[in-house]
Amino acid sequence: MKPTNKIVAGAIALAVVVVTVLVKGPSWQKRTQERHQKSILANLTPEQAVALCGRPILDEIQASQSPVTRRLVMRNDYALAVELDFAAAASEPQKWRLAEVQDPSGEIKYQSPASQIGVLPCLDGKPEKKPDPKP
Repeated sequence: MKPTNKIVAGAIALAVVVVTVLVKGPSWQKRTQERHQKSILANLTPEQAVALCGRPILDEIQASQSPVTRRLVMRNDYALAVELDFAAAASEPQKWRLAEVQDPSGEIKYQSPASQIGVLPCLDGKPEKKPDPKP
């Protein structure tokens, strides 16, 4: 193979890789973000929620029923109240799992991981990108 043909073949291969990344990149990024959000919520405990988002407005435990439930009401960045409901088996009261995210009235339920992290972004634990104020 001539050197010119090798260069042309290399350029075509590089172009195919670039086009593939440009076309599939956004969907790869979206899937990565969804997996990240699911992972955060699957492993979230009430203590972690408090550590990430600050002191709750309300923190109540109902141990009289099975499963044991814990309700945290927190304020988000927009001063809206958001309720995090956790549940644990009576036999293992320290193994909390996030059962539901909703507004305290119960009218709005945040069901997707994106909406749950979106309404309470502090759960992500990443510093939010805020625009720099102009001098």
